[in-house]
This record gives sequence, structure tokens and C-alpha cells, in this order.
Amino acid sequence: SYSTPKKENMSTTPKEVVRQANPSLQDKVLGCFWSHTIAVSVLLPFVLLFLYPRQVGFYFMLPYYTITLIFKRDEMRDGGRWPRFTKHAWFFRSMRAFVGLTIHPIPKELAEMEKQQNAQFIIAFFPHGCWGDFRLIMDGLLYDGVFPHVVGKVRVLAASVLFRMPLVREFALWTGCVDARRSVAEKLLDNGRTIMVMPGGEAEQLITEYGKEQVYLSKRKGFIKLALRKEVPVVPMYVFGCSDYYRTSNFLMGPRKWIMKNLQVCLPFAAGFLGSPICPLPVKTTVVFGKPLEFKIKEAGNPTRDELDQAHDDFVKALVLLFDGHKDRLGYGDRKLHVI
Repeated sequence: SYSTPKKENMSTTPKEVVRQANPSLQDKVLGCFWSHTIAVSVLLPFVLLFLYPRQVGFYFMLPYYTITLIFKRDEMRDGGRWPRFTKHAWFFRSMRAFVGLTIHPIPKELAEMEKQQNAQFIIAFFPHGCWGDFRLIMDGLLYDGVFPHVVGKVRVLAASVLFRMPLVREFALWTGCVDARRSVAEKLLDNGRTIMVMPGGEAEQLITEYGKEQVYLSKRKGFIKLALRKEVPVVPMYVFGCSDYYRTSNFLMGPRKWIMKNLQVCLPFAAGFLGSPICPLPVKTTVVFGKPLEFKIKEAGNPTRDELDQAHDDFVKALVLLFDGHKDRLGYGDRKLHVI
């Protein structure tokens, strides 16, 4: 059973105040600059290819894509993690301060298991949020004693499209990301790696709603099946605050769902800091981890449908308990986690 952390007395403190980060003016400026820099890098290849002379695309974009798509496919192997960069880069530190990002001490059960030789996990984290801003800046904090024994082996499954964008690709690789294909995940686990997955994906990204905690999980069982086949413990993880990074709108939700389903492209309608669609509001962000869940099956490597469904149900219950166990202390006592 999950233990509930001791509740703090916040009867005189509005929840909205508890949830807010308090970045300095410098961190506000640098955090906003960093977010827009990422947006520019996403648009860069289109600008170079279509708005500038063709020579730019020929001498820059063509060689870049030739190298990254044919000769240097690090995202299909073990990635290209750069710990010093993710820990000390000034824009990462400013962005972490901007949203007050912290990681709550992990449960003792997870800490004890993490110490074991050849320990590995599948860490499933929720919710996605409008842009998943926290994921990129969180990586550097994992080295601060969170997972002292396995941190060097952690890889994050990320959407394939991220590795097609100059600069975004590099940032993804340097922060431990690899392609989210099943074959890549299986190879990583076979090589003793720990993987972090975001099961909700684009569907969860699209349903993100300001002021509401909801995860797209009812039909997402692939990560559980992978854990059963490889006999790897699953760790639930929840990120408090990321649902409130942007004020969202359901405008044109029908067409946007069609685009997501048929083109695998998510188009959130969101407004963050100073109305920006790409810079989050300064909401205090806290990452919490649950206890590792170990599942047993009768036939190794071949879980039955009933075993899969039961393991998935156990994970959903563990995620809800994790949320409920921390929500009062973090200022979210008025919310309920909705599993869709």
C-alpha cells in the first residue's frame, strides 16, 4: 500500500499562491528567451528551405539531413547524453528557476531497489502537458542524487519527429532522448538501460486543460506489456504543475483531433507567460515518484490478456494513489485525477 505524506497546514494560504513559482526578473527574461529560442529552432529548417535562397538549403540543410538521417542515427541506438550540459547550461538553470522545478525525494522502496546491481526500471510519467516543457529541463536534476546508481543508464523515449529538427534534435539527444520505437525500447532494456516513457503521448497533450488533472491512460497498455515481457519493474511518476503551464482552449478541437489521428501532429491552443503560446506560466513544478511495481506472469516473455489487464489496472491505481498522496501538500487538494 502507498503511504500518504504528512499534510502541511495550508489553511491560511490560498492554493493558487502555493502553486506559483517566484522567479526573479532575470529568470523570467532568460526563461522566456529560452522558450522562444526552441520555437525558432523548430521553424528554422522551413525558413531555410523555403524563404532563403536555395543555396542555403543546399549547403546547410542537405548535408545536415544526410548526416543525421543516414550516417549518424544516435537516436536509434543509445542516444548522446551530455550530463555536464544538462546540469549546468545557463538556460536550463534559468528555466528550472522560472517554474520552480524540484524533485521530491524518492520512496525508500525505490531507493533500495535502485542500489541493486543491474537495477533497471520503466518509469512512466504523467501528464504530458501542452508541450512537455518540464521533460527537457528536468534531466539535469536527475544527477543530484535522485538516481545515483542508474542515472547514467536512463534514456527517455521521444517522438521521432523531434530528431528531424536541427537544434531540437541535439537538445533531445544531449538530455538522454532516443527514438520511441518499440524496437529501440526493447534493445535498450536488453542492454540493461532504464527507460522513461510518456504513455499519454499526443492524445494526452491535446486534452491538456488548464486547472484540470487528467491523463490518457485507459487504453495505453504497451509500456505495461513491455515491462511484463522483459520482467522490469514499472515506476509511476507524476509532475504537479505542468497542467497549469498554459491557459488552454477547446476551439476547433474536432479538426485538431482529426489532424492528430491522421497526421500524428498535435496542435494545442494555449497561452502562457505574457500570452505566449510557447513560454509557460511560472507555476511551481514538483516531480514525484511512486514505489516500483513488480509483476509476475506464468509464462516468461508471454503475458496473457488477463495478466496484462490486471497489471495495467494495478498501475492505474498506483498512479492515482501517488497523486492523492501528494496533492494536499503541493496545493492541489481541490483536484481529482481523471483517467481517460
